[in-house]
Amino acid sequence: MNFFMKQRMLLSVRALYFCMEEQWSELGKKHNITPAQQHILFLLAVNKSLTQSQISELGCWHISTVTRLLKPLKDKGLITVSPDRNLRRYKNVFITNAGESLLLNVVNSVKEMEHFPFPGNHLSESELIKFIEYGQSILDEIKGKSFGIKVINAKLEGVDYN
Repeated sequence: MNFFMKQRMLLSVRALYFCMEEQWSELGKKHNITPAQQHILFLLAVNKSLTQSQISELGCWHISTVTRLLKPLKDKGLITVSPDRNLRRYKNVFITNAGESLLLNVVNSVKEMEHFPFPGNHLSESELIKFIEYGQSILDEIKGKSFGIKVINAKLEGVDYN
């Protein structure tokens, strides 16, 4: 890949991320929860229980960031953290009923937003699917196929995805 292609790819992905992050932050303000905290609740809801290391891996954060993000979620009663019964130095993180309720409220807000995570009306469904597939192909190479299963293609129980 030539340098100009690398530059275009980097700048495009960065700009797309920040455009989406802006909308995601606005959504978070409405529900008093940051985009990163929303993502943790999603990861816990679809994976049931995760260690802090697993959250770090699936959320693409440093472990210290995960520790910092979990504290306000725990303080709000949205998650519980408990020592692993077999390996005491590991802690398991679970979403609470209050966390699931908040996450479903966020999901319902997203459903009502026509241009979330970005205005995509000018793209056909097949173009959007190709965009997702290209991104997933790159992530499969970097993070492994299990990342796609546990994160990208994960679905929340009780949510109508149509």
